[in-house]
Parts: sequence; structure tokens; C-alpha cells
Amino acid sequence: MLVGASVFNVWDQNRRVSVSQSLAHVQQIANAELLSDATNPKDDASKTDVPRFKTAEERGAAVLKELDSFMGAGRASRGLLNEARLMKGATLLGLGRSDDAIKAYEAALNENLDTRLRFLAHEGIGYAYEAKGDLDKALNAFGQLAGDAKEFQGFYEDRALFHRARLTASKGDKSGAVTLYRQILDKAPEPAMKSEITDRLAVLEAK
Repeated sequence: MLVGASVFNVWDQNRRVSVSQSLAHVQQIANAELLSDATNPKDDASKTDVPRFKTAEERGAAVLKELDSFMGAGRASRGLLNEARLMKGATLLGLGRSDDAIKAYEAALNENLDTRLRFLAHEGIGYAYEAKGDLDKALNAFGQLAGDAKEFQGFYEDRALFHRARLTASKGDKSGAVTLYRQILDKAPEPAMKSEITDRLAVLEAK
């Protein structure tokens, strides 16, 4: 009986590794550089098992196909399925398919995502509504990030406030945006964000 249990545990561990590697392969496709006009796809294919594409649209379509296959196989754990759902949302967003991206992110949120992934889903929805030009819904989505950040003991709180400031400026409320940006600076954000906020403040205050 113990031998049987041991064999099953090894099989289950190997299966999980295989499924995880499958999702990692999809991520590699999503991150692959596009082919240049001078590159011969057949020559390039011999160097790696990751397919390459000439356009972002072709690559995105391939990623979506791989993700749908991965999610439909019924082998992935709940955690990996949720990561795949978020990857699908990000891919759709990158392809300019904002409405489909929103549906993908909302489908992920309906699966009781853990806090880390919930933050990414809300942020993705915010970007999608922003791309559609619906700044009020984008602000509402980005507003969810503040609640998500509390689960991280305030980590990402600056990022949530940064999105509010950006969209406040986009809506024409210069003074409100300046106030929000200065709130972030008062909390000593990470250097990269501090530099960007300083640049944005310089533009707003010069108007």
C-alpha cells in the first residue's frame, strides 16, 4: 500500500511539473522577440522550440490559442488556471481587444483569486477601460487597488494612488492630480516611480 501511495505521489508531482512547464512555455511565446525582415523563420526555428512571429498580432493569436488549449485540458491546478486567465486578459489587452480583456479579467476575479492576482486583475480592467476612453470606469477599477494593497500591508498602495493621479489629470483636474502626486512623493516611493512623478508634476505645473 505504501509503495502504491509513493508511486502515485511521484506521478502526481511529475504531472504538476509538466502542467507548470506547459504554462511557462506559453509565457515564453508571449515574451519572444518578433522576427525581423532579415530573419528566415525556418532557420530561426532550428535554434529554439519557441515559435517566432513577424507581428505582435500573430504572436498574440498564437498565445491565445495555447492558453485556451491549456485551460481546456482539465489538468491544471486552480492556481495555474488563474494565472492563465490573467495572461489571457493581458494578451487581449495588448491586442487592443479591451472588451474581451475585461471579460477575461472578470472571469478570473469570479474564481476567488488570491490577493496578488486580484490586484493584477483589477489593474488590467482599469487599463482596459482607460483604453476604451471610459475614464470613470477606469477610475473605479483602479480604485479597487487600494483595497487590494491593504492585504499587502500597504505594498502597491503608491501604485494605486498613481493610477488615480494619472486619470485625474486626464479628466482635466490638474490641481487634484498635483495633490495626489505630492501625496505619493511624501511617502517616499520607489526611485523609478519618484522620477516619473517628478516629470509629470513638472508638466502639470508648467501649464
